[in-house]
Amino acid sequence: MRVSPESRLPTLTLVDSSIFVFRAWFARGLDPDPQGRPGGALHGLVHSLCQWLPACAPGPVAFCFDTGLRQGFRHRIDPAYKAHRPPAPPELREQFERIRVLLGRLGFTTLADPEYEADDLIASLARSGREAGYRIDVKSADKDLAQVILGSADRLHDPERGPDLDRRAIEKRFRIRPEQVADMLALAGDASDNIPGIDGVGPKSAARILRRLHDLETVLADPTAVARCNIRRAPVIATAIAGAADRLRRARRLTGLADRIPDLPPTGQLRPRGPEPEAPVWLRELGVAPDYHAPLLAAANAWPRADTRQTA
Repeated sequence: MRVSPESRLPTLTLVDSSIFVFRAWFARGLDPDPQGRPGGALHGLVHSLCQWLPACAPGPVAFCFDTGLRQGFRHRIDPAYKAHRPPAPPELREQFERIRVLLGRLGFTTLADPEYEADDLIASLARSGREAGYRIDVKSADKDLAQVILGSADRLHDPERGPDLDRRAIEKRFRIRPEQVADMLALAGDASDNIPGIDGVGPKSAARILRRLHDLETVLADPTAVARCNIRRAPVIATAIAGAADRLRRARRLTGLADRIPDLPPTGQLRPRGPEPEAPVWLRELGVAPDYHAPLLAAANAWPRADTRQTA
């Protein structure tokens, strides 16, 4: 079996942290920690990290977070963006703060920016990492991040629920290339982000349009070409697209990821440092259950040692 040269590249791991915290929160977020505080989200993330962190490829890693629903450049483009989502309750916000402290004391870099979402941070770090000679491993369940899987050895992986998706697997699942995902979301809409699409166009119809016409700007340059696509009510949809050019271009600015965020740390500075001293003390203060101290520290300690062996 031929091995792609890209598969031999060192790995940059980028974690869409918020999605795993929210998953733990909805499962058991108000469960008390050893000190009696709400700690289910922190506990759930710690349990998850102990499961999949040791299996990650050694190399630089960044845990990326969202900072809030009502700020950032997308809300200036469209104030309705994610406006249907309720704000995080205080018990969850407090756990987010402790989780970021915990990851930092374990030696990992955490990143957040009020202007950008975690997806944008991941896209920007992936672009700079790829330019520095790394393959990209994104830990997330978010379909938007399929846009980041551009190299043949890049992977999108939900470590709690699913297999790795490489570029070919993404193309098979969505029937479009990763570069077309933002255009597909603009045409079909994205209810989770409160982005309306064209009536009658779902992901499958949008994919058929893009397979024929390649990208959104080509579609908008000649909407009548949509009438010749193999989709239901094609002439009606072509007319709807022709009358919604400005809205579609605005949606595309929402669905695309910002991949040139300034002042992010270079890839080499994302290497894990290992846990801080006095770990039993700060693990207890942060609310990590005693049974998880040893496996969590073992996973965090193993990462920088393995990275040293890889790069020696």
